[in-house]
Amino acid sequence: MAYRKDLFMRRTLDVHNVMVRAWLDHLEQGIGDKGHVNRTSTYNGSLVRTFKVLQAVLPSDRPARHYPGCPSWMADLMWQLTRDRIRQCPHESDTVDMLTFPMVSTGKSFGVIRKIHPFINRDLERDRVLTVEQPSITVSIWVFLVQWCDKKLCGIIHHVDQNSKYDTPLIQLTDTGDIIIQVRVVSGGDQAFRAHTALPLWTWIRLDCFIQGSKVTLFQSDIHYNDTGGYFVIGGGRFMPGFHGYFGPIKYYRLGTEKVINFLSPAKTLEGLEKTHRECDVIREVTAAFLQAVTHNQEVFMTGTKNRRTPLHLGSRLFEHVVNRLSNRGSNQMDSTTTSSSLIALLQMSSCYGYHHASLLLSTIHLAGLGAPVDQQQGHVYSLIGALGDNRLALMHLGYKHTQGIDGFPKDFDMAYSYYSNVGAQTSIDQGRVLGNQQYITEHILISNENHLNSLTHETGDTFQYIKLQADRGDVESQKLLAKLLFWGQNGVSKDVGSAVKWYAKSAMELEDPAAMYEYSILLFKGQGVKRNMTLGLQILEKAAAKGSVQALNGLGWYYSTILRDYKTAYKYFEQAAHNGSHDGMFNLGVYHLNGKNPHNPEKNETAAFHLFLNSSLYGHVDGAVEAAWYLSTGNMEGVSRDTERAVIILKQICEQNGYLGYIVREALQAYLQGSWGEALVRYALAAETGLGVAQNNVAYLCEELKQSYDCQWRYYNHSTMNYAPHDSGLLKMGDYYYSSSRLGAVDQAISLYSRAALAGSSQVSYHVLSLSFTCYN
Repeated sequence: MAYRKDLFMRRTLDVHNVMVRAWLDHLEQGIGDKGHVNRTSTYNGSLVRTFKVLQAVLPSDRPARHYPGCPSWMADLMWQLTRDRIRQCPHESDTVDMLTFPMVSTGKSFGVIRKIHPFINRDLERDRVLTVEQPSITVSIWVFLVQWCDKKLCGIIHHVDQNSKYDTPLIQLTDTGDIIIQVRVVSGGDQAFRAHTALPLWTWIRLDCFIQGSKVTLFQSDIHYNDTGGYFVIGGGRFMPGFHGYFGPIKYYRLGTEKVINFLSPAKTLEGLEKTHRECDVIREVTAAFLQAVTHNQEVFMTGTKNRRTPLHLGSRLFEHVVNRLSNRGSNQMDSTTTSSSLIALLQMSSCYGYHHASLLLSTIHLAGLGAPVDQQQGHVYSLIGALGDNRLALMHLGYKHTQGIDGFPKDFDMAYSYYSNVGAQTSIDQGRVLGNQQYITEHILISNENHLNSLTHETGDTFQYIKLQADRGDVESQKLLAKLLFWGQNGVSKDVGSAVKWYAKSAMELEDPAAMYEYSILLFKGQGVKRNMTLGLQILEKAAAKGSVQALNGLGWYYSTILRDYKTAYKYFEQAAHNGSHDGMFNLGVYHLNGKNPHNPEKNETAAFHLFLNSSLYGHVDGAVEAAWYLSTGNMEGVSRDTERAVIILKQICEQNGYLGYIVREALQAYLQGSWGEALVRYALAAETGLGVAQNNVAYLCEELKQSYDCQWRYYNHSTMNYAPHDSGLLKMGDYYYSSSRLGAVDQAISLYSRAALAGSSQVSYHVLSLSFTCYN
């Protein structure tokens, strides 16, 4: 900024002015492990602050600097060649498209996180810095409300600063449909304005928010604003829920504007959503009126969880009827005729009644062309409707599509994170419902693999009978295996929690096996399959810990923390469990650091908590993955870079443990084993659309065996290769596909896929590579 550009100083700054800042604040003091610690504040969070803009000297008026040495001949030549080159700044706009594709807001605390960076263009960045003290911003948001906020306040869009506090702007929806706009003022407080609007439901509306100048008439205060600090949240966030509905296009004008250009786009998809919801409303009203006339009970269609006339039950029956018709149940064939409009109409009714497996199947039919022409717009509509119903599979479906950027969905890790984080949080809750009929462990059985199929057993099968015989003879490992198979319903065995508990009790009480003792004690604590007995559960848990059970150490930590509120003793057990490899112990220890309950250092330590959460997620801990992914998605903690792709990878693996996904995979496998291959194809297709690799390989295999359309087979084999840990069978199949193709570069793609299959452990790849080598040699 001081000297003219020359040979030695080639990148002098072409600035117009310089801002000098100064601030004053109290010096925060604390005691840490190493004694006295001082912490300084930032400019925006300071007690007193000031700034002054200094005009810089024009480049033509700046002095030249004298150097004692001489440049080399090559350096002088390069200077002569580049001295008159005009440096071009990249094209950059102050308008940010924060959302270009429809987004589902389920009414929960899972929204899209966006990070705004400083401008690359120095002129724009200078103007932005000036707006920190004199804000001029505009936000334009399209929303479709299914209902007003079911809490007192719901988030539409809000800004969180680097200290995890609300910053300018914050726009919320109330339970009466009003809008509240809140800003942070320079003095450090917050001010809000309420617009009594009662926003309409079931239609697209656009909200435009303008903040112009340092003092807005409504607030009569200097507004604090810095969009590069912290992050923005669209919809619900960690600190507030969202509304129930959809977001359309969102434009953010960083330097403000009075002329907003924000069209409803993609128009056909958004209009299709509105039209479908209105049609569903009519269907529900007609059905309710009919049932009221038949039963003379006005509430029969809208209430009750077990009543056979409830919407969800009727939707389920319609869905199963369509699956039977599509799959030609009872045979190993699938109806190859085009899916009739009547069957699609029945699926649409099922979707309207709230059974969103039907919504996902409609989306699959339209996106994959299963029995109907490909119609991406309709596929998008039903994908979004299924996710709005908070269906786990539909949410994973959207997360997967946005992760890969396929089937017309834009590649957007932030949007994928919003859906996966929802399912991840629900997976933790679902795991506590193991007694439910629709909760199973997701089994990775390839139906094209004879070894996988031979590993399956059944209550009447020889393998199961042998395990049971060994268990009766007192073999503790057989008893634990038998208990696990019965408790979770694995490997083709029907779920029987009562029998599983008896085997756990036998191994624990008679043989005193530490692992079985831990499992049985937890069942006693929870009262699952056995009468709840906290006293006996504690006794067995202590014995298991004394015998070396690491999980029992964590269980004792839970008992002292939750039941006795003895946090010091609980911390000791959690620490022992974590140091011995317990992922539950790691997570619980992380919670203690996060809440400042560490007896050795009773201060909140988010950094230590994050690393413990991350380590626990590597061992498959669901809650640890959800917490670690949140820190990665915001990048709002010092020392943790924002990495949304990594957050999505972590969450995808966790979401695939969800018991409802496990249930649909089990149903598909049972249908295949019973000879109903058509039904298996339909159910595997639902799981495949969530991005589950084993389901994609299985549905591709069934498409091939049932001689479905050519695209069906290669669509799913290709999708299986996109997974972060693809199975070698899909890689080999796609390698064969490209090897036999005559397209330019196909052989190179085949070699790449064969190489990945080899890295995945395939034993068949050597033959394929040898064939390729021989072909290339000839």
